[in-house]
Amino acid sequence: MNTLYSRRLPSRWIRILALQGGSGTSPIHVRLQEADIDEWPTFAALSYVWGDPSRREYIHISGQRISVTKSLFDALCHFRPPDEELLIWADALCINQDDPGERAEQVQLMREIYSRSASVMVWLGPDSDGQAACAIPLIESVYQACENHAAAKGVELLDMAHFTPATERFEGLDPQAGWVLSRQWFTRVWCVQEIVLARSSKVYIGSHSLDWIKLGVTAAWLSEQSLATDYDVPAELEGLSWDTAYNMFDTDGLSEFSLLDVLVAFRDFNATDPRDKVYGLLGLVGEESLEGFRGVDYKKSVVDVYADVVRTSVGASGNLASLCYAKHGREYARNGFPSWVSRWDMSENASSLLHSLSLTAWENGDKHGLPSLAAFEPTADGTVALSGVRFDTIAWATDVLGVEHFKKEILPTEAMRHPFLGIWQRASSSKGYATSVTSADRPFAGIMEMALTLTAGFTDGYEPVMDLETEGLGRFHADFFAYIRQLFDRAGGRSDTFDPLEIALCDGDATRFRVAASRACDQRRVFETAAGFYSLAPACAEEGDVVVLLHGGPVPLVLRQVGDGWILLGDSFIGPLMPETADESIRRMFGDEEVFILV
Repeated sequence: MNTLYSRRLPSRWIRILALQGGSGTSPIHVRLQEADIDEWPTFAALSYVWGDPSRREYIHISGQRISVTKSLFDALCHFRPPDEELLIWADALCINQDDPGERAEQVQLMREIYSRSASVMVWLGPDSDGQAACAIPLIESVYQACENHAAAKGVELLDMAHFTPATERFEGLDPQAGWVLSRQWFTRVWCVQEIVLARSSKVYIGSHSLDWIKLGVTAAWLSEQSLATDYDVPAELEGLSWDTAYNMFDTDGLSEFSLLDVLVAFRDFNATDPRDKVYGLLGLVGEESLEGFRGVDYKKSVVDVYADVVRTSVGASGNLASLCYAKHGREYARNGFPSWVSRWDMSENASSLLHSLSLTAWENGDKHGLPSLAAFEPTADGTVALSGVRFDTIAWATDVLGVEHFKKEILPTEAMRHPFLGIWQRASSSKGYATSVTSADRPFAGIMEMALTLTAGFTDGYEPVMDLETEGLGRFHADFFAYIRQLFDRAGGRSDTFDPLEIALCDGDATRFRVAASRACDQRRVFETAAGFYSLAPACAEEGDVVVLLHGGPVPLVLRQVGDGWILLGDSFIGPLMPETADESIRRMFGDEEVFILV
């Protein structure tokens, strides 16, 4: 037993570090004291990264010489007052990390620990190279510009951050100005709830400090700069890790998020223990959304914890939305996980095709005429039986699309091999496809459906294409033609499938379509079904895989039969199968009801 801890903490009790005063190189002395969280004393909570476990220093705790990571040692040195005591909570010492039971109990108190602390002190580490001196002025100037604009316009500061333009004031700034936002703290999953739940928070870098709101507003501003037309970001701002900081700051409405919403929002954050990709975010989820969750248990395997997420999400929502987040990369490999269980320990290699429109349409009544989900009961061996219908089979697919296909400047040789040109030639020359999806009053319906598919139904501004008025829809289609023509021009060729009407429609903005398509197609294939529909599929999908609609599934899923079972490869987008556009002609293509056993 760890001699530092005389007992396991009683229910709803916590430990507090009483950090003794000192300065310079004098030894660090700490007392551990216990307290009922409902009668909590005033204390500050420390938010930091544990750091390299092999780099350690010694401190004195209640008379014992204890080894701690260099990161924690530096933080304690920085925050200890000269000649008085500071009460501080730090997870590495206040929780017995060698006791899985205590860890589980304390994790479930994290929401209260950080929300009840007087302040949260964010320690980003020492400023050994003096880089903070470059970073702080950038953050301060961006924040001040946004604040001035917000005051002048009478709007919320965060909203104004998205509309404050880049100016010459940022020219010539040292490239190392991104040092603050590049710190490891911004990638650690535990830090998310620590900062979100804080009543008051401040960020410390060596001898420098600034309010958290300034970092957050700067991250919001950077997000807008990176999304600007042509991605014309000042060179000094390139490569900054603004996205994770922005996700941690822009948390309006988070209290209404489900467990699935929170996991998706912070999927790209890291944890040493893969189970903490779930456990480290529970403090942000409302109790209603956690109904049925089997609690924090470090005796469970990673597979069991992630399977619990699916059970909880399905139970709370009544649909299979959580299955849309099961991704497998370019090649399917089970690796001990059922195919229907999302790998939260891995970054999402392709964005989900599920969106609020699909969910809303489904919740308002399944437009496909299929029953709602009757039951979701996984077996001990990791299989689950679900009812549904087959729609079609994949007959042909492109290579996997990636960011290299959507560069602003594309070489002629790259344009010649671009999958979109192959799709265009195949679709425009396919009489069967033209017959099945066009009509006399919609001569370009098939081509227009392709434009919808390649963007998964959204414009570059995240507007649903199906909600656009006539003018907006015409602009969207013109952008598509402009992009295809641009690819043909770059390839040094000319499509013999363009007619005068199509050429007239080319007065669009190719960049707008390129941006929208890059979001939808990255790490996916475009496939053609046996019936001639062009659709988006997971990167690991192949010819012969089957598109199905499961009861309670908001979007089509791609399955692969293996023996008596089926592997879930991922979600797909097929325009005519969008719940808000389904019609009787599509429903007639459905197969008979059957049971798919997902493995």
